[in-house]
Amino acid sequence: MFYKSVFFSAFVLLLFVSPSLQAQDSTSLAGKYALQFQISQNFTLSNFLGSVISGKYHFTNESAIRLGIDFNATMSNESKKTDYNNVNTSENDSYQTNSQTINIITQYIFYPVISDNIKFYYGIGPSIGLGFSKNGTTYNNTGGYFSSRNQTGKSFSAGVQGSAGVEWFFAKKLSLCAEYALSYVYSYSKVEGNPNNDHVEQRNYNYSFTGNNVRFGLSVYF
Repeated sequence: MFYKSVFFSAFVLLLFVSPSLQAQDSTSLAGKYALQFQISQNFTLSNFLGSVISGKYHFTNESAIRLGIDFNATMSNESKKTDYNNVNTSENDSYQTNSQTINIITQYIFYPVISDNIKFYYGIGPSIGLGFSKNGTTYNNTGGYFSSRNQTGKSFSAGVQGSAGVEWFFAKKLSLCAEYALSYVYSYSKVEGNPNNDHVEQRNYNYSFTGNNVRFGLSVYF
């Protein structure tokens, strides 16, 4: 995307000119926490490693642990009534949806090369995800027709994610980073339901190896 090209060019330029812009002689990270935000299109801030929380804690200047948590929950109830005047009957339909998913990513981060304000790093760690869903549909009309369909689903994923990047401290408690990540994930899902009064069960197994585009982030230390 265009904004990523612009941001990457500006980031590289700042790395070269940063010695003349240094806000401090050195940046000590030991014992510090940081919240991380991804710089998205139009330079808006969004989640970096997780939508609920994305942060890290530095044990020393050379090592840190990073945590990202995603959580989504949906609950909905919908009803619909239809009158069929030509046959003098009506139909009442209802739909229910309930789903929850959670994904957790942890990484141990190493800083093998440390300068005053520019720090290269790489990291690796596990990821795990769980999901549950339940959907129900009921059809009922005054002509005596009744139908009920229910479906439940479960999902599980586990994998490992590695990343490498560079972090530039442009202020004492603020930094910008550019990072590339690779992930390998195994996922399993199971769906059960009773359409047309029959019991149907479906299972899916998947393995994926993916590389993400370079992502840009802002870290706030405290």
